[in-house]
Amino acid sequence: MTSSLLLLLPIALVFVIVIGALFWWAIFAGQFDDSSRAAESILQDDDTSQASPPASDGGEGREGNGSPKRD
Repeated sequence: MTSSLLLLLPIALVFVIVIGALFWWAIFAGQFDDSSRAAESILQDDDTSQASPPASDGGEGREGNGSPKRD
């Protein structure tokens, strides 16, 4: 039991230090500065300007079940 603690405690300490360092970097790199901009951008997206009707092939080459027509 003691040998497993001597292995797991340093590994856990390294993980805590790495996660803390990454979180510290994320704070000072501006990762959390503007969290509402991405959420609002999807609401302000204008889908009607680029919309085009789907191309219709007239059903050629297809039967009612979606499999290719056999001649």
